Formats: sequence, structure tokens, C-alpha cells
Amino acid sequence: MVDRRAAHIVIINDRSSRVGGASNLAILLAKMLEDRGIGTTYFAGDHPSDEKPVADTIHLGGTPLVDQGRLTAFANGIYNARAYAALRELVLKKDTPSTIYHVHGWSKILSPSIFRALEPVRRRTILHAHDYFLACPNGGFANYRSQQVCSLRPMSTQCLTTQCDKRGYHEKIWRTARHLLREHFYETRDMPANIVIVHERMRDYFARAGLSGACIDAIRNPVEPFMTEPGTPWRNKAFFFIGRLEQEKGFDDAARAARLAGAPLHVIGDGAGRAMLEMSFPEVTLHGWRDRDQIRALVGDARAVVVSSRVPEPFGLVALEAVSSGIPVVMPDSALLASEIAARGCGMTFRAGDGKSLANVLRLIATDDELVRAMSLRCAREASMLAQTQISWSEALMNLYERVLERAGRGALTGIC
Repeated sequence: MVDRRAAHIVIINDRSSRVGGASNLAILLAKMLEDRGIGTTYFAGDHPSDEKPVADTIHLGGTPLVDQGRLTAFANGIYNARAYAALRELVLKKDTPSTIYHVHGWSKILSPSIFRALEPVRRRTILHAHDYFLACPNGGFANYRSQQVCSLRPMSTQCLTTQCDKRGYHEKIWRTARHLLREHFYETRDMPANIVIVHERMRDYFARAGLSGACIDAIRNPVEPFMTEPGTPWRNKAFFFIGRLEQEKGFDDAARAARLAGAPLHVIGDGAGRAMLEMSFPEVTLHGWRDRDQIRALVGDARAVVVSSRVPEPFGLVALEAVSSGIPVVMPDSALLASEIAARGCGMTFRAGDGKSLANVLRLIATDDELVRAMSLRCAREASMLAQTQISWSEALMNLYERVLERAGRGALTGIC
């Protein structure tokens, strides 16, 4: 019998530091694999940080596109030649029949060029869809101009002629070209690919884009509570927003709604929107990025956590970290977890993109202690039904690695599923 256990895993991600949910999970997985004694390489597009994810970490020394000059970002975002060369060299030197390549993030530094390097080993490559970039050019199934969730078929004529980009139609053209190049290097619509989605409802969005569902596995993210013991949020006043300060996260919607509701808002996170918050919403308390111990200390004062994303949030790790800490959550109805959280009585929803709807929910939660107490108690009881533990998550991925290697062993590329 052929041994289909993975002997070497290559984790591929834009960043090697804990900035954002996808990077947190990529680093967590790398460390867990290394702790299991499995050979692990972490291939990152950024500069070294204070802590390497694993001993064998490769840094390309790049910077996120948003931190590069416009022309440089335009070119590197389409095709990062250095990323292609380095990953191709890694594949040539270290590839074995039991090596798995696990891609977590590529759109902020690495670019579609990595898929050119991975095409020869696509049977053993897994694409982890923490977002929608495999299916949608702007990565969010959202029209950032109308502030609404997009219902168009990606790459259709109507899609291509719609200005949905947050910056301008020139960016829409650039993102479309990048999407086409990625698909040229690594087909996903007409050829099966190994894809992990983080919520079952993502299948509907991927199906709209024409991606084959035969090799799509739904594996929900692991959740570690912010706090070791549930708090008493009904005794607190402050609402918290936790995440990157980028337009699609709707941080300014949270600030505006909190002002309308007369509710104090604390923001844990950083990004391009920090200056705008400082100037336009001086009443908001900005904490910047904080480690888990610091977040734990801060959210002990939370009445509820606000998730105000303008895109149909695939998972919402922050929401479940809050729920598992006994803290109610406010989410847009477009978030894939929103209906589950509301049905279990662990939070409330508002109409996506509707600031007044969000403000009304915040106002209700701010003034009803018994409502918050009831939601908090249900959070503590229901949280385990909404996500996985780190151990069950890693076991699910190890089982997936075995299935991928077994499929790869069948030989024919068109029959990998």
C-alpha cells in the first residue's frame, strides 16, 4: 500500500506576521505542523519580523501593494517576478511525491505569479479561500460604490462593465487583468482544483463564478476565545470593533453608527483608515494592533463586538472569538455566519450597508441590559456549535492532505477529484 501521509508541507502566504485572520491561521497551522514533527516550510512575501512562523521560513522582503508606489504596485500586483522565481526554485529543489503546497494568501504581495510556479504541482496544491479572490476580481462580491453585496456573475459582461472598485474603474480593469492572469496560470473554472472554503455557504458564491465543486472542501476555522472565562458584558458600556482599518471592513460605518446611537466605540486594529478616524471621529478610542493578552484585557470591558464589513464576510473569526467569550456580536445580514449567530441568540443583525439600521441595533443593545445578559449566556452555551477547536481543525486539514495525495496518485490531472 502506498503511504499517502504528507511528509512536507509548504505554507504560502503574503505575510509572516500576525496581521489579519488569514495570516494568523497560516502561522498557526505552520507551528502546529512543525510541532507534529512534519517538515514545514513557510514561504512569505514580506520582510522578517520578530518571530519566524517556523524554523524553515523564506522571506522575499516585499511590502504590501498599498505601501508601494502606484506604478510599482501596478506591476508587482500583476506579476511579482521575484515571487515566481523563488517559489519555482523551492519546488525544483524540495518537491517530493508527498509534498503538499498550501496557499493561504497571495493578493497583497505575492501576486498571480506564484500560480505559474505551482501549476506543475497543482495535484498537490491546496488553495485556502479565506476570501473570494479565486472567484471575484475585487475579492469581496461587493459593489464598493453602491455599498451593496454584488449579485452579478463574476467576469460576465455586466460584471466587467460595472464600476464596483473602491478606488476607480482603472483599478477594476487592473483587478480584472490580474484575475485573468491568475486563471491563465492556474485554471479553476475548467479544471478541478483543491480548494478549502471556510463556510459552507461560500459554495454558492463559487458556483456563481463557475468553479467546479468536486474538489471543494468546507473546513471551518478554529476559534480561540478572547477570554478564558465568559465576562459580564451587560455591566459594560463600550462597543468594540476589531480588525483592519480598510474600507471593506466598514470601520467608518461602525464609527458613524456608534455616534448616532450615542454609544462609545473602541477600535482594536490599524490600517489606512486610522488617520480618517482620528480626524473625523475623535470620540472613538483607538488602541492600534494588540496581542492576544492585550486584547483579552481590553474586551473584558466590551458590551458587544461590532462586525460591520461591507463584503459578505466568509467566516468572521473575530465574531466567533467574541461569542465564545460570552460577548454578543452585531453583524451585517450578508455575513455568512450572521443567520446562525442570530438564530442561536448570540447576537443581532442589521441590513448590510445601512448605517441607520446598524445604529438602531447599537442603540437597542446599549440600553437593554437584560437583552445583553440573555445573549451573553447563550453565547457561552452555543459557541462550540459554530466553529472548530485548533485540534479538530488541524486534524481536518491532515485528513485533507491525505485525500489530496491519494487523488494525486491516480495520475491523470483531469481526474484529480
